[in-house]
Amino acid sequence: MNMIPLKLSMTNCFLVKAGDHYVLVDTGYEDDWDVFRTRLNEAGVELDQISHIVLTHHHDDHCGLLHHILRENDSIQVVMSPLCKELITKGENDRTHGGGFLNRRIALLLGLRQLYISLLPKKVGEKGKLFTFPPYQLRDCDIVVTGDTGLREIGIPLDGTIIETPGHTVDSVSILFDDGDCLIGDAAANFLQFAGTKYCVILITNMGDYYQSWEKVIAAGARRIFPAHGAPFAVDKLKTNLWKNKAENIVPYPSG
Repeated sequence: MNMIPLKLSMTNCFLVKAGDHYVLVDTGYEDDWDVFRTRLNEAGVELDQISHIVLTHHHDDHCGLLHHILRENDSIQVVMSPLCKELITKGENDRTHGGGFLNRRIALLLGLRQLYISLLPKKVGEKGKLFTFPPYQLRDCDIVVTGDTGLREIGIPLDGTIIETPGHTVDSVSILFDDGDCLIGDAAANFLQFAGTKYCVILITNMGDYYQSWEKVIAAGARRIFPAHGAPFAVDKLKTNLWKNKAENIVPYPSG
């Protein structure tokens, strides 16, 4: 499979060659526009070569650039799950389905980050606004996939399947290609290991669902995991760390 990683400010997005065009998986933050264009230029890819954008879920670091990209190429079809279709209209990361920070160390780290941003000059602080993005309304040309769906079924000429992998969010999906490569979004991660992440992402909606998604990915034949945060890794890391983090250690989101 011909895949090009695009490393943005915090998010790994991916371009996958599909016939004469490319599929973009996730978009990065709204403020990543300049670095996104730089990464595209480095890859030698033009915006008019992108035919589809697949969103792994609705969070700000995965859908924030949608409007920028579609202003440049409005023929791109956006692919998402039914729950993503609902949540992306709200313009903020969903906190209505429970869950919270993976553990107390993560909660402390994110709390310190938010404090730091709040102390920055207003102009800079506005750019660093957390957990919001421009709301998006589904267009007639966009595609909503229900359940596990083959890419060829929705007009993408690639051998792979969009699979439901909830747990980080209720709307999370991944793309598993027939060669075993898995673009997993935030259904797994490879960073902040010192804080006890054990290949989990730092925000979890439902720990049981999260690890069941790992089990699903493993059983489906994934070999190499490409997360949105951190370097790619072998699926054996998921097997080794399965069920290592505990639901009782999740720190609920702060109210308000």
